[in-house]
Amino acid sequence: MVGVTASALLGMMNPLLGRLGSLLEREDVNLQVHRQVIFLRDELSSMSNTLKMVSESEEASTQVKDWMHQLRELSYDVEDCIEVFMHHHGRVATCEGFIQKIISKVITLKAHYHIGIQINELKERVMEVSDRRKRYRIDPSTLLPKSVAIDPRLPALFEEADRLVGIDNQMDKLVQWLTDGISLHTPRKVVSIVGFGGLGKTTLANQVFQKVRSQFDCTAFVSVTRSPNLKKILNDTLLQFLKSGPITADQNQDTARVHEDLYLKTFEYPQMVQMTRDYLQNKRYLVIIDDLWSKQAWKEIQCAFPQNNNASKIITTTRVEDVAKYCSFPHKEYVYPMMPLDCDDSKSLFLKRIFSNKDDCPRELNELTDDILRKCHGLPLVIVNIASLLATKPNSKREWERVRNSLGCALEQDPEMEQVKRILFLSYCDLPNYLKICFLDLSIFPEDHVIGRLCLIRKWIAEGFIAEQQGQNLEDTAENYFSELINRNMIEPVGTDYSGKPRACRVHDIMFDLIISLSVKENFVTIMSDHKLTPSTNKIRRLSLQGNCAEQSIRLGAHSLYQVRSFTAFGDVGRVPSLLNFHILRVLDIQNCPSLEDRDIENIGRLSHLRYISLYNSNIGKIPSQIGKLQHLQTLDLRATRIKELPATIAQLHQLVRLCVPNGVVLPNGIGDMTALEELSMFDASKNSPEVVQELGNLNKLKVLGIKWCGYNAINDEGSFKKSLVSSFHNLGERNLHSLRIDTTERCSVDFLFDSLCPHPCQMRKSSNRLIFARLPKWISCLSVLTNLVMFIEEVDCRDVDVLKDLPALRCLQIFTTEYPKESLTISPNGFQCLEDFHFRPSMYLKKKKGMMSLIFEAGAMPRLNRLWFRFVVHDTLSIYGADFDFGISLLSSLKCLWVSINCRGAMVWEVDVAKAIIRNTAALLPNRPRHEIHTFGEEDMIEDEEQDSRAAE
Repeated sequence: MVGVTASALLGMMNPLLGRLGSLLEREDVNLQVHRQVIFLRDELSSMSNTLKMVSESEEASTQVKDWMHQLRELSYDVEDCIEVFMHHHGRVATCEGFIQKIISKVITLKAHYHIGIQINELKERVMEVSDRRKRYRIDPSTLLPKSVAIDPRLPALFEEADRLVGIDNQMDKLVQWLTDGISLHTPRKVVSIVGFGGLGKTTLANQVFQKVRSQFDCTAFVSVTRSPNLKKILNDTLLQFLKSGPITADQNQDTARVHEDLYLKTFEYPQMVQMTRDYLQNKRYLVIIDDLWSKQAWKEIQCAFPQNNNASKIITTTRVEDVAKYCSFPHKEYVYPMMPLDCDDSKSLFLKRIFSNKDDCPRELNELTDDILRKCHGLPLVIVNIASLLATKPNSKREWERVRNSLGCALEQDPEMEQVKRILFLSYCDLPNYLKICFLDLSIFPEDHVIGRLCLIRKWIAEGFIAEQQGQNLEDTAENYFSELINRNMIEPVGTDYSGKPRACRVHDIMFDLIISLSVKENFVTIMSDHKLTPSTNKIRRLSLQGNCAEQSIRLGAHSLYQVRSFTAFGDVGRVPSLLNFHILRVLDIQNCPSLEDRDIENIGRLSHLRYISLYNSNIGKIPSQIGKLQHLQTLDLRATRIKELPATIAQLHQLVRLCVPNGVVLPNGIGDMTALEELSMFDASKNSPEVVQELGNLNKLKVLGIKWCGYNAINDEGSFKKSLVSSFHNLGERNLHSLRIDTTERCSVDFLFDSLCPHPCQMRKSSNRLIFARLPKWISCLSVLTNLVMFIEEVDCRDVDVLKDLPALRCLQIFTTEYPKESLTISPNGFQCLEDFHFRPSMYLKKKKGMMSLIFEAGAMPRLNRLWFRFVVHDTLSIYGADFDFGISLLSSLKCLWVSINCRGAMVWEVDVAKAIIRNTAALLPNRPRHEIHTFGEEDMIEDEEQDSRAAE
């Protein structure tokens, strides 16, 4: 493992050398400091070259390992010294006026004096470390070479159902258990899937979940982990139930209120149990409880799921056989043991990951394939990762032999490490140095945490992990790093955005264990979780609180927190350490922590090195005016807090790139001076003055804008207010605006804004407007680079379709209407050439209208469409077209996901059953056999057969 340690250290050393080089380019650094920095750079560069030699080895002496650990701590301290020095110079550069300049001279001299002392101390340490290296005679000839160096590229681990192997029979058995007697009033049933890590329990459960979920009123899929946070688990479960369940018009407001309470309030365990039971009492529910580790956890979780007689179902997955038997109900035989893949399925999965067709495997590699697969023991996770090591290598016998030999070495080394982890360790070893440090950063998150892509890459930037590359900004480079980790199967993607990029990621629990062990070994992170502390004899560099850590937080002294670069907290951790103890903090990320209060951040202005702040979903109600001192701050995320107003000093944050605030926040005058701002959401136009709205147009770099619109502010002149808003939109539209979202809580006209939008926002790539347009804005046709459009419109017709189909870059289109179309909308083969995601949703609260079918797809229409979601009125459709309709869905050859929502008002039971059967049969005949869900609403207004006969007789 010494090579891994050296590689991770290189990932930190290379950015450090770059910062030393930047320091040498400054003209305001005096000659003595300049010479000392040159010495540090040259010595560390020499050590970096030695590290490269060490990184090519597998084993080294204890002395060499000790040298690397000392070099790691030295590198941290050198970086801290540079950080403090450049920060002082940054403050001096902002001084204006004669007196201030005199003061700045004094500060500069003082800074040079202090850095001179620090660098002298660091020089002595560098010389000691260098002498130690020479004494140990670290030489590449004394080190054992690595068995293989591999650079894989492969799609993500989660595949569509049709690409999974060895799963059909398993799915059929579980589906049978779940659907037997589903139409009857049977008691709740619990099915357990059991097997050791890497067998694919979660994948199987997810595929079964997707296949049967449409037969249940509400559904949820939650992970438990080894140290379950019961309140969070039940909170997430109820949120998913609310999202997936039926919502009638009179329940809509109540559901919205519960949603808000779950996000903003903290409920105790008994309250969460009762809320969940109340919601589920008369519903047929399906829930997956993934990764159970103990009987006690099941006892506490299952209390929330009532034993009603609605044929509800629960699936649990676990590695522990006793737990599986304990959960299954009403019979112990509802335990499904996961088995490894057999030889044929293993080979099929392995070769499909490497070749486009498994028959393309060269004959001379067949024997090697069998050798490799014997070492994988039929574990899908292991097979996928080994295939990743071969995916982009030449398909030569020599390369495959090297991988086979490397795999054999991995299984022989470190007998204390589980076999699966030893194999996954090869994938980590193969990461480039710049990816290793980003990968280790995932250890700051709790197990099974869904990690937002944008939040993650922005933290990497704030930490200094991302090196500048020619022709790319830092965010683009970080995006590439994230994509590479996904392509290497190191992290799993979660969802996709309008551009096709993953919205978030998750780390497989076995890989997560590996990350934690490596991070602790490298003193990368210190984790406090459930009254436990990861052991560390070194200084704390990154601190992550997970669970209630109030007592431990109090015991953390100021000295131990002095050099913490990143402080993260997840959930209700209790009181956080005083911010006065942090001196060089760059990242402050506190999520879902209701115990965080205003007093906890009153000294935030002292954290002058901060680049990233997120206080998402906390109890913060006021931001101190000191925040204006954070001149390096790039991201400020205050969503889901109680903040209603930002201090005037916020306008002094000239490096701020992203500002995210909750609805209704009042911004101060002067925001037009925040010239670095690229993202602002959500800006409540109705709560701010016309002057602030006018200043919005001065933000030349603004790319992402979210606005809430509820009409003009009653205390201001309407004409002045509208004029300011139109002016700002004009300025933003002709510059860099890429994404625009407008939300409203009431119906109000915005024709004055969009009809006069000139010049047109030609750079717009995403538009998500929750305003209800009377008609499609004319300028939509000018958006040649628009990729994502969410539009609320009163009624859509064929003329609107003709406009939208010619948008050349459109990939995602969502249309919500308040009325059903008066005529069927025909989608022809001309246009929509790039569209992948199409949602067409007339309001579900409308009464039925006669004479329309909603959508008709012609042959060749939407050739790239992957996902389709639409609604239709079943009675009218059958009355006009009979039982032969399929909307042309059978012609959508690329379709992979299909959601259909059926308006049952005025229909009879048999009509609904016929419509469901048509949709299912059509989906089954498509080439990709798309995953499909059918939802119904309006059942309360259906017609009984007797009533229909009575009407016919009249």
